[in-house]
Amino acid sequence: MLYKLDEKQILLDYIESERYEAAKEGAKKTAFRILQAGLMSVEETAKCCSPLSVEEVKKIQEEILQSSEQEIQEIQTD
Repeated sequence: MLYKLDEKQILLDYIESERYEAAKEGAKKTAFRILQAGLMSVEETAKCCSPLSVEEVKKIQEEILQSSEQEIQEIQTD
């Protein structure tokens, strides 16, 4: 009987973990769009996208800046 309860708890923990990861991924996409549009600061974006820390939002901002720099370099070389 104890084995069945452990199995059930493991499954529930897994489902909860998957939901958290899905929510976090959605928050990352939202933060990306907010930062790309220049609507809010990093700190404000982190507050709005609650699963994300300020550090995670800063990484997203760095990705945006790097991709922008690459696009500029591609335009200049054409």
